[in-house]
Amino acid sequence: MEHTNLTINAKSLRDEIVEALQRGVILGLYQPGAPLVERELAAQFGVSSIPVREALQELESRGLVTKRPNRSCCVIELSPAELDQMFELRALLEPQVIRWAAERMSAEDAASLAPLVENLRSAAGERDFAQFFQRDLILHRRIWELSGNRFAAQALERAVLPLFAFGLMRDHRAEELNLNREVEKHEQMVRALRAGQPERAAESLSKIASGFETHVRADARAARGDKTRGKKSAR
Repeated sequence: MEHTNLTINAKSLRDEIVEALQRGVILGLYQPGAPLVERELAAQFGVSSIPVREALQELESRGLVTKRPNRSCCVIELSPAELDQMFELRALLEPQVIRWAAERMSAEDAASLAPLVENLRSAAGERDFAQFFQRDLILHRRIWELSGNRFAAQALERAVLPLFAFGLMRDHRAEELNLNREVEKHEQMVRALRAGQPERAAESLSKIASGFETHVRADARAARGDKTRGKKSAR
C-alpha cells in the first residue's frame, strides 16, 4: 500500500513539473534553443532527477523540447521549414475539427466556452500578451476536445502548442497586435459554434489562424535578422 502511494505522488510531481516548465516556455521565460539541464532543474524544484527526466520526456512528446544526441534537452527552436509544415497542418486539420465541434457539442458544452472567451477579453483589456496567448490556447484546446476526435486533438496539440510558444518567445512585435480585434474574431467563432454553424465557425477560425501566422512569421523574420546582424557585429 505504501509503495502504491509513493507511485501516485511521483506521478503527480512529474505532472506538476511538466505544467511549470510548459508554462515557462509558453510565457517566454525560456528562449528558443535554451538548454534545460536535468540536474539544474532538479535542484530548482528540489526533487530527484527522475520526475524531471520524465517531465522533459513528456514535453518532448508535446513538441516543446528537443533532445540532441549526447547533449541536454533544449527549448524548441523552429526553422522556417518547420514553421511551414506546422502552419500547413493546422490550416488543413483545425477547420475540420472546428466543424466537428459545432456539429457534436451539447448545449452544456457550448456554454462552457463563454467563460473562456471572457478570460481572453480580460487579458486583452490588461494588454497582457503572454496571458492572452495562454488563454487563447486554453480556448482552442477546449474546442478540440469538444470535437470528439482525440487523435485530431493530439495532432493539433503537437503542432499548435509549439507555434504558440514560439510566437510568445518571439513577442517583441506583439504590440502591433490589436488584441480587442482578436477577441472579436474569437467571439464570432464561438457564436457560430454555439449556433451549430460549422462552416461559419471554420471561416472565423481561418481569420484567427491567418492573423496569428502573420504575427509569428514576422517575429521569426525579425529574429533571423537579429541573429544575422549579431554575427556580422562579432566579426
